[in-house]
Amino acid sequence: MNTLWWQLPGPNRFVSRIIQDLRDGKNVILCLPEYSPSGLASAVRSTLGDSGDWSWNALRACDEDQTDPAHLLFSRFVPDMSPNTIWNAHTLSKEESFAGKIIWLDNLTPSTWSAWKEFITDYEPVCRSRSLLDRTLFCVPLIGELALDPPKEDVCLAHHYWRDAVDRLDMLLFTSSIFQEKRMPDLQKRVAISIIANIALWDPAVGERLVHEDLEKILSPVPILQEVARERGWYPEDTNSDSWSWHRGMKDRIDGEEKIHSAVLAFNDVDSEIERRIWSAEIGVVLPFIEERRQEILGRLAGLLKVPFKTRFGEVISDLRDLEIGHIESQVIHNGVAVNPKIRRLIHRLREIRNCLSHLEPLSPELLLCEEINSFVETLRRS
Repeated sequence: MNTLWWQLPGPNRFVSRIIQDLRDGKNVILCLPEYSPSGLASAVRSTLGDSGDWSWNALRACDEDQTDPAHLLFSRFVPDMSPNTIWNAHTLSKEESFAGKIIWLDNLTPSTWSAWKEFITDYEPVCRSRSLLDRTLFCVPLIGELALDPPKEDVCLAHHYWRDAVDRLDMLLFTSSIFQEKRMPDLQKRVAISIIANIALWDPAVGERLVHEDLEKILSPVPILQEVARERGWYPEDTNSDSWSWHRGMKDRIDGEEKIHSAVLAFNDVDSEIERRIWSAEIGVVLPFIEERRQEILGRLAGLLKVPFKTRFGEVISDLRDLEIGHIESQVIHNGVAVNPKIRRLIHRLREIRNCLSHLEPLSPELLLCEEINSFVETLRRS
């Protein structure tokens, strides 16, 4: 995962909340869906820094190792234990060699989690009797179905859910950063970044996948999204909304609204939601572009265009600045205004694009890639 991801505002806030709970002396349970972004352990460790308050320790729970958690921790961190020691959470916490650590417990599975859940539940009250700097704290990522079964929150045990942690600005910043090396005209690049952010939603892996495609595939991403769905085991039968679940990574909240993952919709998008996400992304980029070109064209043709102008709906426009692209084209075509043919074609293309978006239709590659739009600066300069 691109290292920028955990520096983005939303992901960084998530990490900062974890760090705050650790500094407050709490064990932390991280409830994460399947296919959540990688690199969280590194981000937590890096943000925690080298303060010297705790030493960082990574511990993997293995299905093959059926050792009781307390026994495993004693053998790992208390090498000189007495043979008469009772191996449990209480006695472990009193061992000097076990003090002042952060233990990132990873690789948990349903077969190992039951014993660890019991141990952490027993360990939580033990922490209350230890000073902050003497406590060893656990940071435990529960992924997928395990995220539905965390131990109960308490004084020294906090939950953090990877839910509603990412907003569209995060995805725009992330997509823009990994798109920078791609060479294409500015408008195409901005449209591609916006579409990818709208399609990926909270999922940077989808963003990274689409970034490497050409613009035609970005504009029509369904086949790629279907590949993603198959790779994740999200098959057409999962398109029943009853099976859409946060813990499987199939839905989440973004910008305060619950959304279904685009790859889930790719097999059965009965409401054309993917198309709507593409259209919404294009609106935010292309309509301002059209307005900028309209202003430039009005400045270029100010001595040729006429007001008052009566529209086909009977509206009378008295101010030249209020002429829309369609009004300009109408005068250019029907009123005999002498305009460079390239400017005529540019105006026509701008009207086509505006009309397409006004009818809630995503742009075709033909429109977005047309020569008139992508050479507009030269066209206006030479007119």
